[in-house]
Amino acid sequence: MWPAYSGQFELPVNAMRDEHHSSKLRRLRWLTVSSLAIALQTLPMPSALADSLFDTLDKGHVILDTRLRYEGVDQAGFSRDAGAVTIRERLGYETPEFDSFKALVEVQATQHLSGAFNDSINGRTTYPQVPDPENFGLNRLQLSYSGVPGATATLGRQVINLDDQRFIGASAFRQNEQTFDAARLDYGGIAGLAATYIYIDRVNRVFGERSPVGHFNGNVHVIHAAYDIAAVGKLTGYAYLLDLDQNPALSTATYGGQLAGTQRLSDGFMFHYLIGYARQSGYAANPRNLALNYWRTEGGLDYAGWSLTAGMESLGGDGRSGFQTPLATLHAFQGYADAFLTTPARGVADGYGKLAYQTDLQFLGGPRRITFAAWYHEFNAVQGSGSEGHETDLEAAVRLSEHWRLDLAYAAYTGVAPIASRHKTWLSLTTNF
Repeated sequence: MWPAYSGQFELPVNAMRDEHHSSKLRRLRWLTVSSLAIALQTLPMPSALADSLFDTLDKGHVILDTRLRYEGVDQAGFSRDAGAVTIRERLGYETPEFDSFKALVEVQATQHLSGAFNDSINGRTTYPQVPDPENFGLNRLQLSYSGVPGATATLGRQVINLDDQRFIGASAFRQNEQTFDAARLDYGGIAGLAATYIYIDRVNRVFGERSPVGHFNGNVHVIHAAYDIAAVGKLTGYAYLLDLDQNPALSTATYGGQLAGTQRLSDGFMFHYLIGYARQSGYAANPRNLALNYWRTEGGLDYAGWSLTAGMESLGGDGRSGFQTPLATLHAFQGYADAFLTTPARGVADGYGKLAYQTDLQFLGGPRRITFAAWYHEFNAVQGSGSEGHETDLEAAVRLSEHWRLDLAYAAYTGVAPIASRHKTWLSLTTNF
């Protein structure tokens, strides 16, 4: 949901605060490595090898990530408004590369600081849903190997984000992100080509382990390849074969591709574009014979911090089923109000426009990146005719320092029965190291 920023920021002006952050990270790394060293001492291995391994681990990266958030929901059909205050904390450690191997472990906790909302499992059904249940457990545990030139293999519980996450993504907007128990192979040994194969046997969804819909088991095959065409853009092809035990109606085979790129115009203008198409059919134990189309086209101009985009995205429907993307980062598409997390049986066509602006302003002792964006969506059925509502989204993000970020967003969806109108507000404070 939040706009990404890849630029550089100056460190905070408050040197004492920076030194405190640096000291805290050193203590966390020392604690993590010391704990591993104690464990290693109990293993039967030569002391020289243990010392070498300890020195290697000391060069690793401690992961510390927290997000405090308020989410308010006013939705038609509910007697109360939701007001969810939650905090998400992650602590992990990634080793440096050792004989072409690298390991990562990360735990996560989500806690409620207020209770006036339905978190999807607490039974408070008089409130609208904010699907951020309390949770504590393993978020990632993975081992990667890069000893073959141009290739990397990753095994274990991991985050997977492909392209813009329209089909496969981590849903990182939610406090409990979506992870995958998977084996992944990436190959980039040919100039301009990036190829990926992933086998997934479990999807750990945002609803948490205690939810009856907290995971998908099954057999998922992901085949993805992208090639950079000079002066044209990136051409991508993919096949997503989903065999999901918990919901056979979502077991589908989706084949498609897209072309996306940018072109420099005169006087500092840039033109960006995207065009994509996919076809979805029933797969594995799906009881329905599907033949659904997906297409998306988008274009826009960028100039001096401003960006103007217009596009159309269509997810088909046949009156019984709609084109579904159950492993996607759904919040990033078809409006922030999340009215279309499940595609209606008649499908949905989303005509949208976006105006965004970003700049650096001097405050808090240095340049701070500020981003503003406004979206408008007009939704219509694909099969037959008729409106499915419209939505306006507003958002702003401020990078307070190298490690701190503040986000504010608002979404107003005006629905057409049976989809309820709703207003949502978010205020988030995030820190990561």
